[in-house]
Formats: sequence, C-alpha cells, structure tokens
Amino acid sequence: MKRFIAALFAFIMLGLPRAFAGDPFTVGGIKVDATAATAIEAQVQAMSEGQLQAANVLFDRLTLEQERASNPLPVLTQENVSRMIRALEPSQERRSANRYLGEITVAFNPSQVQQFLRENNLTLVSSQAQQRLVIVRESGLRGDMTLQSAFADPRLGYALTPLQVAASEDVQFLSANPSVDELKALASRYDLNQVLIVEPSGSVTDISLDTGNRQSFFVQPDSDGARFADRVISRLESDWKQASAVVGGEVITTPVSVLYTSHRDWIALQDAINTSAQIKGARLDALSKDGALMTISYGGDIARLSNELRFKGVRVEQDPNLGLVFKRS
Repeated sequence: MKRFIAALFAFIMLGLPRAFAGDPFTVGGIKVDATAATAIEAQVQAMSEGQLQAANVLFDRLTLEQERASNPLPVLTQENVSRMIRALEPSQERRSANRYLGEITVAFNPSQVQQFLRENNLTLVSSQAQQRLVIVRESGLRGDMTLQSAFADPRLGYALTPLQVAASEDVQFLSANPSVDELKALASRYDLNQVLIVEPSGSVTDISLDTGNRQSFFVQPDSDGARFADRVISRLESDWKQASAVVGGEVITTPVSVLYTSHRDWIALQDAINTSAQIKGARLDALSKDGALMTISYGGDIARLSNELRFKGVRVEQDPNLGLVFKRS
C-alpha cells in the first residue's frame, strides 16, 4: 500500500502539462468519490478506481467496437493500468475525515497503450479528425446555453473528433437555414472548414465546407447536456474510426509532392501526415520554400487515405506532372 501511495502521488506531482491538451491518449472529466478509514486511504481508493475508469474510456475511444465484441480486452487491473499512465491531474477536490471527492484527468503513455493493444490483438486508432466548429441551435434560431456549455467542455478536446463551440453571439446572427456561404463566413473566424450543427431535438448535421459533403443523423436527446454531447462524440468517433482504421491489406509505397504557401501550412501538412492512421511511414526526400518531396507508405486504398486527410484539412490530388499531391484545403 505504501508503495502504491508513493507512486500515486508521484503521478499527481508530475501534473498534466498543457502540451497534452487535445491529445487522444488523455482522458479528462473522470469523477471520483470514495470513503475509507482515513482521508488519505479514501483518496488512494478514489484515484485507483478513477484510473481504471479512465483506461476503459481510453480503450473504447481508441479501438474498434466490432473487434472488442469478438476479442474482448482482459479485465483491467491497477497493476497493468498504472504502467500505462504518464501523468495525472486532480481538480475540484473535496475532503472530509474519511471521504474524498474530485475529478481527474489522466494522460496515458502512447507506446505502452500500443503495446498493450498489440498483445491483445486489437487495432489502435489514434489519428484525430480535423476540429469541427459546433453550432448549437434552439428551434433553429438561437443558441442553447446548456448544450453550448456541454459541448465546450475541455474533456471533449481529447476526442478523436475534437470540437470547438461557436460563441452564442456569433450563432444568433445565422438565419434559420444558413447557407453554405453563411457557414463559411462564420467558420473562417475560427480558422475551421467543417461545422457540426446540433439541435436540442437530437438532429445533428455534419458539413464539410471545402467539399460540400453533408451528413445528417439523429442522437437520442437528453436533459443532461453532457450525456447528449457524449452521444454525439461517440457517433462521430465511431464513423471516423470506420473511415480511418487500417485493419489489414496491402501497403503501398509512393512518392508524394507536398505543396504549401507558408511555413504554417507546411507544419500543418506534416502534422496531418505524421498522425494519419492510413500512413504507415513517411520519409522527407527534398525540401524547398514552397514544396517538399516525400515518400509515404499507406494501407488501404487511396480513397480511404483521401477521406481521412480531407477531415484533417488536406486535399489529395493527382497532378499529370507531379503525380500524387497533398495541399491544404
């Protein structure tokens, strides 16, 4: 017990660096509550239970539901979970003589998680989609503040499909049925090109402004805004994992020209390539002020790769002179 307490407080003292923000290997918003003989024992128990809960949330996020159904994970223990944790940050702490309540954010070690999933024959999906701008609507006219705050919860930033909520003062000027031009004007203020329109009734519309692709679906509404937001995220993540996961098949190696007009674009393109679930390897062969030549290896087919990169803000084209080309959308 003493050894576990020491390890626990070592994790807490590490804290959670802000660099982890948006990291899909981080789980936030885990509520903990335990009672024991002393406040310290209650805290240890709460942290232990919270870490197991966070691990279950993480594995639901980063694995495919159909694989878990046919090949369930072994029962998680404090021992195997603690080896995968790199940092832990408590918040909203309250204590009494024998009770501890709070909320924790847990950051997991990517290599340890990958090894654990590999040992259990499960596919890891950690590539994040491009951030969406959430427009919360009430009766098609005004923003709903309860839902708006639920979707603005920082813990949703760790999802595979991260969200940013449009300010209510921006949303209220949209028409009842906003045109693509209206949505583009709003999204440009946030430097995003994909929007998610959410109605309290459960109707959700996902629109890619660069391609015009539109998908509508229904999520069971809930009086608890956080539960409703979780359901929307779950649906988005499930669709994203099906579109981006590479479960097997041929790996293709090909040169690609990466075109950009600024250093910022080049950094964004590198990030999209390096975090792609489809791309298994990438090598930089040449670099100039407005383009780079790379060799990539990707699984699946080019349509799946194009679809994944589109959600990351990258357009994939075939140029008659340059061949395969990546550029910002």
